[in-house]
Amino acid sequence: MNFGFLVSIAFLVLSLVRGCMVDVQQPTKIMRKKEQQSVSLPCSVNISGCGHTPQISWFVFRKDFHYQIDVSSQPQKYNLEQHDLKISSLSKADCGVYYCAAALPDETHSGAQAIGQGTTLKVSEMGLNTRQSLLLTLLILLTVYSLIVLGIIICIKTGRFTSVFIRRWSKSKKEDSARQVIFSGVVQELCKRNLSDTIQSNGLQNMHHSEDIYQNLDE
Repeated sequence: MNFGFLVSIAFLVLSLVRGCMVDVQQPTKIMRKKEQQSVSLPCSVNISGCGHTPQISWFVFRKDFHYQIDVSSQPQKYNLEQHDLKISSLSKADCGVYYCAAALPDETHSGAQAIGQGTTLKVSEMGLNTRQSLLLTLLILLTVYSLIVLGIIICIKTGRFTSVFIRRWSKSKKEDSARQVIFSGVVQELCKRNLSDTIQSNGLQNMHHSEDIYQNLDE
């Protein structure tokens, strides 16, 4: 008897004794999404020992409860893409751990059902997180700085920066000259007033002195 034929017979008998085996592979990573987005939760199902088509089910575990997802009753929300579960229009209520399960119909032996390790889904509100806000602020500051540097370079290249500086310097110099003229006029006016007062005071003293001389002559 052929040895290969014996191996085939033994493998067939073993398969009949053991029955069909189901294996479910599911990533245990954390998937992060934002509200109103969509997500596809992967699930890989392998069948060995027979050619039956497994029945796929999805379960979600949340903080205080868990339930089986009825995909057929909510086609706009849930959709099966082969074995993967696609969820549309995400909201905060969709957060949880999702488990993919596979079962062979009319099979009750061990190995005819299997469940994945669970994929965690976290849904955050629309908006920027702290890291994104910091990056946006840095981007705005960098843009403003670049525009300022570019404007200065353009002014220097076109000569406008020098002309503006010269105009400002000339204006400042004219203002200083005007202040000096005004100050000089004020000083001259004060000197004139002081000189006039001095002359008047000396005249009065000379007058009194002349009167004294006349009085002395009378005596």
